[in-house]
Amino acid sequence: MSSEGDEFIHRPTVISTTSAASRPRHKTFELLGPFNNISLADMYKKGGKIIGRFPIPFIIATAIMCSAGLGAIGLQMKDNVRDGYTPKNSQSRLENRIYREFLGSEGDPVMTTVLMTAKDGGSMHRIEYLEEAQRLWLYISKNLSADVGNGQYMKFGDFCGHYCQANDILLYFLSAYKTKSANPSEEGYQLNYPIATVMGYQLHLERNFFGVTVNQSDPVTNIQFMKVLTLPVLSEVKTFEDTDKLNKWELAVYNYATGYSALEGPDHLVEINVIGAEVVDTEMNKDAQKMVPYFIVGIVSMIIFIFLTVSISASYYGYFSWRIGLIALACLLVPILAILTAFGINNMLGNRTNSPMMIMPFLINGIGVNDAFLTLQNWLQHSPDLPSGKRLGYMLAEAGPSITTTTLTNVIVFLIGWMNPTEEMSIFCLGCAISLLLAYVYTLTFFCPVLVLLLNDRVKEPSKLEATFNKVLEIYAKIVCSRWTFILLILGSLVYWGFGIYGTLGIRAVLNTAKILPLETPIRKPNRIIEETVWKEFYPVTVIINNPVDISSPSKLSIFENLVYDFESMEKCRGSEYTISPIRDYQTYFYGVGAEDFDYEEETVQNTSTKLDFSKLPGFLANPIYKHHKGTMKLNFSDPVPIQKVQLIFAYENVTSWDDRIKIMEDWRTIASSYDSLNVSVWNVNAMFVDQMRSLKGLAISNALVTLGCMAAVCIVFIRNPLSVALATAAILSISIGVTGYLCFWDLDLDPVTLCAVIVSIGMSVDFVAHVACHYQVRFKEFEEDGIVKKIEMKTPESRVVNSLSNVLWPMVQSAFSTLLCVLPLAILQNYLPMVFVKTILLVVIWGMFHGLVLLPCILAQFPLSIFNKTFADLLFGRTSSSSCSSETDSDEDTTAEAQEMVPLSQAEKA
Repeated sequence: MSSEGDEFIHRPTVISTTSAASRPRHKTFELLGPFNNISLADMYKKGGKIIGRFPIPFIIATAIMCSAGLGAIGLQMKDNVRDGYTPKNSQSRLENRIYREFLGSEGDPVMTTVLMTAKDGGSMHRIEYLEEAQRLWLYISKNLSADVGNGQYMKFGDFCGHYCQANDILLYFLSAYKTKSANPSEEGYQLNYPIATVMGYQLHLERNFFGVTVNQSDPVTNIQFMKVLTLPVLSEVKTFEDTDKLNKWELAVYNYATGYSALEGPDHLVEINVIGAEVVDTEMNKDAQKMVPYFIVGIVSMIIFIFLTVSISASYYGYFSWRIGLIALACLLVPILAILTAFGINNMLGNRTNSPMMIMPFLINGIGVNDAFLTLQNWLQHSPDLPSGKRLGYMLAEAGPSITTTTLTNVIVFLIGWMNPTEEMSIFCLGCAISLLLAYVYTLTFFCPVLVLLLNDRVKEPSKLEATFNKVLEIYAKIVCSRWTFILLILGSLVYWGFGIYGTLGIRAVLNTAKILPLETPIRKPNRIIEETVWKEFYPVTVIINNPVDISSPSKLSIFENLVYDFESMEKCRGSEYTISPIRDYQTYFYGVGAEDFDYEEETVQNTSTKLDFSKLPGFLANPIYKHHKGTMKLNFSDPVPIQKVQLIFAYENVTSWDDRIKIMEDWRTIASSYDSLNVSVWNVNAMFVDQMRSLKGLAISNALVTLGCMAAVCIVFIRNPLSVALATAAILSISIGVTGYLCFWDLDLDPVTLCAVIVSIGMSVDFVAHVACHYQVRFKEFEEDGIVKKIEMKTPESRVVNSLSNVLWPMVQSAFSTLLCVLPLAILQNYLPMVFVKTILLVVIWGMFHGLVLLPCILAQFPLSIFNKTFADLLFGRTSSSSCSSETDSDEDTTAEAQEMVPLSQAEKA
């Protein structure tokens, strides 16, 4: 064997090349004492010896750890689509809290929307259709009950509070419409859209009638066509228990509407669609459960792939026998056991299991098997003549630091995602972090003992293809290490980086709720109606004045009126007639009908007053026309200013795009913040989605930088060579830019799901570059020949490239294809959430393989090898140390580079 590195043997273990006594010392290292010579590789070597000697206890320990998976018994899925993707520190959450305080509710403001359309596609304003709609609404609001547990059944009347008559406008209009249709000349009825007048009272039709076209020539009503009748179900819930009960009632309405809409016949003219937060969450859960068959397909594909690739490896090294089937099964069991245990731990921690968590098995099953592939490859390369403990120690000394680096980086990436302020992605990331950590642990405590028990002896001579494989690697190494190859790759990479950066900078921060919803869910229709029709014509904002409003003071009343004017003078505001203002209605009542109004509480006639004050407020709230305003004001009649808080609603139109919604939300907040004396806050149903989009780019940049910094820190600890760390970090950044940029070209926007996928890609990219960077630093490789352990120095870049690829090429191919085989079945679903991860992982694998097998080795080969012999400690303290990617130690024993033969193995060691 030549010492010049002209021939290559696949044994990359480093042996110290200089005497520790001859090295310069630094006071820091004298202070550290015995800790000075500890390396991760040595720790793995010692740990491997223990595992190799006592494999059964470690398998038993694995079984004990897996028992935590029993915590998944009784697991229930629960999504929170409404605010689960919104940062916890967003302004909308503060606004939501203020609104809850106003309502006196522990839970979020709840609103279910019932949408009714004609089955024949005609107008809903036809009398027979309105009659059926009224009959259905009466049943839903009066008779429909839901089983809320403990033998209790709840109806809407148990929740509605001040909003029980909120949709009585349908009854009033229908009654007036029938009267007017019977006698078009009947006086007192002006059934015009958007505001009708019935016997002097106004009916605001624009809050319930949508998709309306008018015809002024009709003597009965100017409504020519009405696309949809909307009945918002408002409620008052005080506790979380009440919210849960209302959610069950909402699902009961949804199930009733679905069943009713499926009925045909002349008595079933109307189609009912129901949408609400609980309905959306339930449909998302149903869709997530559809992933189970695809997971089985992925598992079967992985079983076949793992068995084939493990068989190829075993045949190549002379280990193929019936036991290989058990080794392949153990390889697959590592991620599966980790996933099951993670679900149990997550459930025991009290965390919800949401839809993204159902993607976790696909992801972890592909990534978690990587450590097993790498350890198996290293195990097969070591001599079977070594005793099991020593062999496993050598194997873990080589593979341990490498798999530790990639596992730690992946776990850190997901822990960073867990600390993100978006709840749904936080739950997903924590589950992935636990699973990956357990997969690493199970590789050591389960898979390694299995190797010791089942795969100790060769059954035939290694394949003669080894020489051919070596020759191919030599040729490939010479090509990769060429200067011309380097120049061509850099030119090609400039194009790749250009498109990647362009796509990354151009990706839009947009949350399209239609994308998140499953393709085949029935709630896509009501969601489309609301976004395209309802919000186009009526887009409300709730404004809450949290300080007392003294209407008896002209100056303070003027401030209030200025606030109202600012909201009503906005470009897209529908006008003052559409505003819901209890104070404005009180002024109308005070100077109008209330001047000589009957006091409904005292049964007396009130005295007329000329100066606006609070004297007629009790009569105002007792009036049947205005009594609904009890829910829009917080009153304390023992206070000189009884109106403590007040709620206003302003209506806007043509707010059709998310850009419009973001802009108008910012304008609302600007107006509210300019009235400090009133302590104004705003609330809108889409505020949380707006805050998501406003925070996404900043969150993406900060997460990417923090994640990349953590990756660099881990690489510093385990790779330690400054140049290798810099190049590995640059490669991770390059892969991440490529993934993000090309996702933009693949018609994906930046939303919480994409953001999480990009963070995942940063962690996954480490698997493709860290192993190569780690192995390239190895100066010496150790191998056994004729019972003698030998070592040889690799003095050329080509020899180091061959050494690196001989160790990581096959495991990298195995892990890449196993990951793809596991996640690609999700593409059949065509749903947005799994498709984001499918596209992301596909790009990570493509760009990762290119960087790990081509670009990074080429760049590493352009530098003098002496650079890779230095660590950060060498530069800081002026000492010569070893790479942590090796088994080298700073012992006092002099093992010079020229000494190629070591002590022959004893017969006892071979036993």
